[in-house]
Amino acid sequence: LVTDSAGIGDRSFNDAVWKGLEQAEGDFGSEITYIESKSADDYAPNIEACLDAESDVVLCVGFMMADACAAAVDDNPDTKFIGVDIYGLGKSNFIGIDAYMEQSSFLAGYLAAGMSETGVLGTWTGFVGPVVLSFMDGFYTGAMEYNAVHDTDVQVLGYDPTDMDNAANIGSWSDTDAGRAISETQMDNGADIIYGVCGNVSTAAAAAMQERGYGYIFGMDQDWTVTNPQYSDQILGSALKNMDVAVYEVMKNLEVSGNFNGGEDYVLTLANGGTSLAINEDIDIPADLLAEVDEYEEKIASGELTGASEEFYSKHRSQ
Repeated sequence: LVTDSAGIGDRSFNDAVWKGLEQAEGDFGSEITYIESKSADDYAPNIEACLDAESDVVLCVGFMMADACAAAVDDNPDTKFIGVDIYGLGKSNFIGIDAYMEQSSFLAGYLAAGMSETGVLGTWTGFVGPVVLSFMDGFYTGAMEYNAVHDTDVQVLGYDPTDMDNAANIGSWSDTDAGRAISETQMDNGADIIYGVCGNVSTAAAAAMQERGYGYIFGMDQDWTVTNPQYSDQILGSALKNMDVAVYEVMKNLEVSGNFNGGEDYVLTLANGGTSLAINEDIDIPADLLAEVDEYEEKIASGELTGASEEFYSKHRSQ
């Protein structure tokens, strides 16, 4: 496994992928190891190191590794590759894993809009790209749906579907100080609920809220009341991205039956349990608001709604 710059121990994305491999190791005896990338310059050399070690399967983690991974896939047709947040290559030696995170994030945005006392929400990320924009877009769209239903005017700082490329970002997956600074700026501009889409760096928003004595965040990828219990009072919920399940299933098929469905993408959705919203049950949330969130979960899982804005869907989901 080649991690992105957040590395193992991020309590988020990379850890979820590694968890799937550890489960495969325990159940099937898969031999696993990882190489951590400190920057984008490490991606290609780290993938090459896996190839030099004659790895049967190479996992590339993160959309920023897409070019390096695609080049390696083309140059090494006899090696199997799994791309996490890398997809659509259509190569027989490659399986991509994607997640429609706009679906669970829509639920987060709707819930946030109903819980906000200031009528202002915030969101930001590390670097802009389709994968993280899916979180931000769903959050925004859910809040806008709440406005439409309840005739409110909740605002979302940091994201506009008509200007996705300029979504708020800190230019890092690991700079906690920058994460805190952007969170505090959004709080200074009225946000009392923030959805940071930057792995464990996003706990910086919770730290700021804990210090100031108000506000909530949403976690991402894993249930942050479990991975970051020190901020449980600030965590309204977490949009789960069950990459461990996808990685485990791919490895299971390979180890048990020898099947590797190259050329296909494994997509996590609300309908298949690949993503969901884990709500913090220790926070007092009105029952009618929870019921509305449940109704929207059913609508999205059934395909009645996408959870995305028209702009995001037409650009990233309609192909």
